[in-house]
Amino acid sequence: MAEAAAGMEWPLPAALCPVANFCFYSSMYLSSLFLAALSVQRYLGVAFPWRLRGRAGSGRRGRTLAVSAVIWLVACSHCSVVFVAELQGRGGRSRADGGDREVGVGDSVDPKVDPK
Repeated sequence: MAEAAAGMEWPLPAALCPVANFCFYSSMYLSSLFLAALSVQRYLGVAFPWRLRGRAGSGRRGRTLAVSAVIWLVACSHCSVVFVAELQGRGGRSRADGGDREVGVGDSVDPKVDPK
């Protein structure tokens, strides 16, 4: 929100940019994955009602916690690429700073260099 309010310029310290990206993308992945897991659970409840009827209890709670932990692990590990990219650099120069590599999504460009 701070970036949008500042005219799409990052007004906060540079170290917070990957943290904000991580939070944004991991929340999107987590929402999608939990909705998918809920859909699978609902499908199994409708398709196999008699088989799943007697499985309410501590075993089901443990399975639910395990699935939730796996979803969190997958989403957070997938989104941790933001931090790896920040710590290891971009591995090449963009066209804006004299290189011949095209600038990709998430690449930073030196604001002092005029890309035109």
